[in-house]
Amino acid sequence: MKYQTFIFILFSIIVSTVNGQNHLQTEDKDNLYWQPDVEIDYSHFQSEPDADCIKYNEKYGLKMSPTIQLKGIVDIPKSHLSRKIKKRTGNDKLYLAPIFCKNCSCILSEDSVELVVYQLLFDVAEMCARGLRKELIETQQEMNINNVNAMFYTTIKNRWDERMRGTWASIYKDVLIQKKDSSYVEWRTLVDEMLEANKDFATQPYEIERLILGEPVEEGYVQAKTIMGDLKNNDEN
Repeated sequence: MKYQTFIFILFSIIVSTVNGQNHLQTEDKDNLYWQPDVEIDYSHFQSEPDADCIKYNEKYGLKMSPTIQLKGIVDIPKSHLSRKIKKRTGNDKLYLAPIFCKNCSCILSEDSVELVVYQLLFDVAEMCARGLRKELIETQQEMNINNVNAMFYTTIKNRWDERMRGTWASIYKDVLIQKKDSSYVEWRTLVDEMLEANKDFATQPYEIERLILGEPVEEGYVQAKTIMGDLKNNDEN
């Protein structure tokens, strides 16, 4: 009996340790990071309601103002230099996640309807993050280059940022301002369908770990000091 009790206690300790090691940190002091089970709460709105916040919310009849963005970092392999070889080997790596900026988001009063809508906006950001990753991967495969992120991340991200803001604007208009019947359900269904369609490009825990840690997590890599700007703007100039 004592032996069985010992085995049970030992097993409990092992399970507890493994669960602790597998726990994913999804926020730091500044940001909340998107994951399927992460939910925005009133406590995440931590910015003081200044004049701009009050003016914006009063203009549109709202009570909260969220700040949601796509945050990305590009890591590149360390250079392998010699007299005969002067090139970088291996592909560069992108770490990307939608973030809810806690100290950039203000609240005048709690509103459960708005909170649900802002969760939808957070999911729209993830929808766009998946589209961005997919486009970068397809570009890498098409061009067969190892620095696709350093070359094209800014250009492609700018396009998806624009799509994200346009989708947000439509949701704000339909759901919160004009309050069209069934508009929330229609948008929720559409976003869920898009998330499912691109589930293979979802934000991964290791990306959040990298963004929170602030330094490369893979041996032999360093953070890119500079990456290419928007090539579209360069062409226009």
